[in-house]
Amino acid sequence: MLNFFNSLIRFLPALISTAITFVSLFSVNTPRLEADINSQIERIAVLEKAYANGEIAPVDEESFFAGDLNAELESGIKFNEMRFTATHNSYQSEATDATKKLYRNLSTVTFGLIPEDKAEFKSETLTEQFNNGVRSIEMDVETFDRNGEISFTCMHSPYIEMTTTCYDFSLAMKEIAMWSDNNPNHLPITVIIEPKSVIFALDDMKGFSYDYALELDSVLKETLGDKLFTPADMLRDYESFGEMRANDDWCEVKNMLGKVLILLHDCGVTQNYIDADPSLKTQAMFPMLRENDAEKDYASFILSNNPSKLLKSQDYIIDEKKLIVRTRADSFGSISESKAENALNSNAHIVSTDYPPRTDNTADSYVFSFGNKKTISKTS
Repeated sequence: MLNFFNSLIRFLPALISTAITFVSLFSVNTPRLEADINSQIERIAVLEKAYANGEIAPVDEESFFAGDLNAELESGIKFNEMRFTATHNSYQSEATDATKKLYRNLSTVTFGLIPEDKAEFKSETLTEQFNNGVRSIEMDVETFDRNGEISFTCMHSPYIEMTTTCYDFSLAMKEIAMWSDNNPNHLPITVIIEPKSVIFALDDMKGFSYDYALELDSVLKETLGDKLFTPADMLRDYESFGEMRANDDWCEVKNMLGKVLILLHDCGVTQNYIDADPSLKTQAMFPMLRENDAEKDYASFILSNNPSKLLKSQDYIIDEKKLIVRTRADSFGSISESKAENALNSNAHIVSTDYPPRTDNTADSYVFSFGNKKTISKTS
């Protein structure tokens, strides 16, 4: 009984504080979002000038690969024979104090079910991630439609987690394109785009629709230009991905150097996007489907975020169907050796982590890798 009253004494103030903090979040977080917006604009301008002046040296792509990269490229290694370290919420900058307080309160009122350290997560900039060997990123995208003027932004959620290094999606694509121009022989980069559902919408924020998906296609083609590697580029003369996979004929990586692939995370408009052109040859993005879609003729990339489950189906999904699979090795605040080991053993091609190599890592920092801090490897 005493323990119950002690818990109640902690619970009620935390519940009241949670409500007050949530109500005040928007007014507190908005100035920080404005600062993040300006910071992105300034960072892109500085990078653009530095690249133009030749002040930034290309990275050594070989240093990230577990093996002899040049030999593998020369021998004709295919895209589905490589594995890449990916980051999750790749745009997220440090949370505001108000958001951190909210998560502390939520941890109390949910008796720890919502970990308070979730608000401590933050990514480095896209440029820093690429410089450290990350070749797959994830962007949560919100859609704004201001009297027909459509734009896309990257943030985790309005009001609560608005902090971002990539608010302007078009500028984020420009950052990728500039890095790619400076590293023309980099291994292909995959960008997972997850359109967010609108719950607590900001002004002019809209739910993602098929028309907005087409607008997103246009933005990608405009900002990435010939860097964009489309489904048509991957298919070549094949009529479908099913036919291409049946011949185990994913493109050779040496023909994909310097390219960027955009993967549309499974969402409410995915099927509409596919139905518009089941061959996908006119689309800019590769639909990223679920395991139960492995039989579909248009399937190419599969989401399977539970690596222990993937271990049970990898013979079929990866070995037989020749699909490219993304899984997760961890979740921020929860490092699991068994989950990371399952992710490695699953032979997934894109392994997402909240613990990638970072510029600010120390010697004892936990880092997910394919061994010896390598971010890229062959499949086993």
